[in-house]
Formats: sequence, C-alpha cells, structure tokens
Amino acid sequence: MSQGMSQNENRLRQLFRDLDRLDFDAVAARCTEDCVYEDVPYPAASVRGRAAIQAKLALGLGNLERIPTAIHELVERGDTILVERTEVWHHKSGERATLRVAAVFKFRDGEIVLWRDYWDAHTLLSQQPADWLPEIPRV
Repeated sequence: MSQGMSQNENRLRQLFRDLDRLDFDAVAARCTEDCVYEDVPYPAASVRGRAAIQAKLALGLGNLERIPTAIHELVERGDTILVERTEVWHHKSGERATLRVAAVFKFRDGEIVLWRDYWDAHTLLSQQPADWLPEIPRV
C-alpha cells in the first residue's frame, strides 16, 4: 500500500488494475455478496451480487483487449470514495472508445457494497464499433 493511501483507496485502485486485465472474477471478489452495481444512464442494467457483477462486466467488456483507467480525482470520506476517471476501451479490432466517468464507491468491512457509475451514454455509444452490443440503439 502506498504511503498516505487508505486501505479502501488501495483496494479501489487494485479493482481498476483487475478491470484493465479483464479479470472479472477478481473485480467481483472485491465486492460484497449483496453489492449493488449501477450504471446510472441505464437503471435497468443495475445488478446485485458478485455473480451478477461478474456477468455484467463480461457482457459489456468481455470482447475488449483491455480497459486502462486513469484516475483524475479521488475524494474519500469514511467508507465512501468519489472518483473521477477516464476509461479507454481497447477493442480487439483496434478501435478505441474514451469515456469520462464519475463514480461513488461505498465500502463495508473492506469490500465494495455500492458501485455507482455516472457517464454519458451518447459519448460512449457513439464511439463503439457496430458489433459491440448491437441491440443498444446508438442514437
């Protein structure tokens, strides 16, 4: 753990390293069994629990080469971390999608109990190749 970094911040930074490697099992293991993961632009896509989080990540990100994340701002108070980040979606076809995300993470006993991402759907969808989740309208 880096000097001055809390345990929860260290855990969150490791989650993003796991995500970059597309290790969805490791990401889900950082969450509680009752963790809620929400993508605010799509409330119907909210899931609860490790297995559902792993499946959601595999569906949306499973065809990528990697998804590096740069953290711009991180504010922590108690068991809550607010983070602003940029994700770069590296598709196997060579295409890239860049997305700014603001998020809330809540921890309980060292595990994530809430993961709520705020992002602009048009920004993401307009950059995706046509074969990525084709059932989602690109309007």
